[in-house]
Amino acid sequence: TSSQFLPTEIETIVAEAASCGLPVMSHAQGTSGIKNALKAGVRSIEHGIYLDDEAIEMMIKMKAFLVPTLIAPLGVLEAPEGVPEAALRKAREVVEIHRESIGRAAAAGVQIAMGTDSGVTAHGRNLEELVQMVEVGMSPMDAIVSSTRIAAENLGVADRRGTIESGKDADLLTLTSDPLSEIKVFADPDNVKDVWLGGRRVKTARNE
Repeated sequence: TSSQFLPTEIETIVAEAASCGLPVMSHAQGTSGIKNALKAGVRSIEHGIYLDDEAIEMMIKMKAFLVPTLIAPLGVLEAPEGVPEAALRKAREVVEIHRESIGRAAAAGVQIAMGTDSGVTAHGRNLEELVQMVEVGMSPMDAIVSSTRIAAENLGVADRRGTIESGKDADLLTLTSDPLSEIKVFADPDNVKDVWLGGRRVKTARNE
């Protein structure tokens, strides 16, 4: 995480990665850590809990991506067994601050890429993040684009994934209802009817 390093150390990490043709992402929650990472040229910020106006402006100017992981602190609070009290206290403290920060960033035009910090919440619940993104002010379509095209751009695979175009991998899913009318269709995995990976239909819970 960027808070563990001095700005010059982050610059070294970014430079070394760039020499191998790789970008750098940073798990950054605090304001100074976020800014240090951005100044060093990090491509994406994961979490971004304590964003101020300057950090948001920096993200826009540097065309950096923001991966909110809004369901991460909620996942901690939903499964407290074995979680240290300090972690539970932090999760409770940051939920609303986190939501407010991401809402302001999205409204300002920061590139939002969907991500979940999966492992904090159970695998298979990643689509719930879209519901949270809409609840902080994003439109349903913006949440979907963040989960597809923008996420692919952040990962450097937009030439193959992220949009439905000729020549790209056909990774698709269909739902039981229109998410533009009811974003909460994403909250239940049973609402996913079919999944295609590379153009091949694979089984889901609803398939025979």
